[in-house]
Amino acid sequence: MSGLPHIVRVRFVREGEVFYLLGGSSSSDWVKNAEKDGRARVRSETAAYEVRAEASPSDTGMVLARFEKKYGKRLVSDWYGSSSVCMKLSPVGPMTSTREVKGEGSSTKTYAAWKGETRGYYGEVASAFDSASEEYDVTIGKNFINTLIRQRSLEVLYEIIRPDDILIEIGAGTGAEAIQIARRVSGIFATDISPAMVELLTLKAKARKLQSKIVSLRIPAADIGGLRDRIPGGKARVVYSFNGALNCEPRFDRFLEGLTEVMQDGGFFVCSIRNTLCLSEVLTYAALLRPAGMRKRKVQPMMVSVGGMDIPSTYYPASEFAAKFRDDFKLVMMLGLPALLPPAYLNDYYVKARSVLKSLEGADRALASRFPFNRIGDQTLYVFQKK
Repeated sequence: MSGLPHIVRVRFVREGEVFYLLGGSSSSDWVKNAEKDGRARVRSETAAYEVRAEASPSDTGMVLARFEKKYGKRLVSDWYGSSSVCMKLSPVGPMTSTREVKGEGSSTKTYAAWKGETRGYYGEVASAFDSASEEYDVTIGKNFINTLIRQRSLEVLYEIIRPDDILIEIGAGTGAEAIQIARRVSGIFATDISPAMVELLTLKAKARKLQSKIVSLRIPAADIGGLRDRIPGGKARVVYSFNGALNCEPRFDRFLEGLTEVMQDGGFFVCSIRNTLCLSEVLTYAALLRPAGMRKRKVQPMMVSVGGMDIPSTYYPASEFAAKFRDDFKLVMMLGLPALLPPAYLNDYYVKARSVLKSLEGADRALASRFPFNRIGDQTLYVFQKK
């Protein structure tokens, strides 16, 4: 086993405190993992249990009958049957409460309320992303728009990097991008503020035999200048930060100073930042007759939900963000991410209407680099070159 968390959504029935599951095949990854490790964690929206996992073939008939009653004979026939494996999960400790996981746009706390309660910005942000860490890859991976944003971001970066580069990533998360990019370069210093994200990234790099290429570090973006002592030659040719990580950096001027210190002249900084104006968001909420959603980005910082916690994030007007780099960098490119499609947190609405709106995807790619579409999407991807 790799030691990495393997998360799967499963159907179940419950007898007292015991959970019973059916696996369609004994070769399923989650079945093999549970049988080999003998323990697992069961989580609902509001509760979690540490459990002992074991195969229980003698209970298969009873569980199949309960499944048919709960889910219907047709579904059970299609998904399960004579090859089904019955797993018994018995709690080994008390239930613990969990935060209800909400979508990014489902925050309920105001910035004033958050400010009155907070014990420190970095600590709150780290805790939020710690909470999201185990399910982060699953959440992103099943989101069509998030996947599209990641693909286009990597396409831009791949045009810039070279095999001998040692990169710096800011806001690496669980390392989804770093794992892919590491195979094309000499190495990556992957940084994040969340201890749990950094730990998971370290495990993933080891499991994929990339530990010699990926160095994972817990560092806020504002302290990136401290990497000069660790980078061969003291400076990197390429630094990148995807998916709005820098929207959660309150000391932006300090970050900019550190970035200038660790970058080679002529080097590239690639980053995506969430905008204060997202036309597709406004139009989506107008179509849903929810006017409050049309004004979500009017006041900054705005609250977003991560890992069941509400945290503030500062969005920027595209021209204002680009101007922050004017002294030391040249703006090479601006790309809307996405330009016409709605933000990733509205993915479910888009997917339901995709059969009608699919033609937008081609137009989105064609217009993404053109004014004004490169400035009015959920995010803008910037490419800056150091003077």
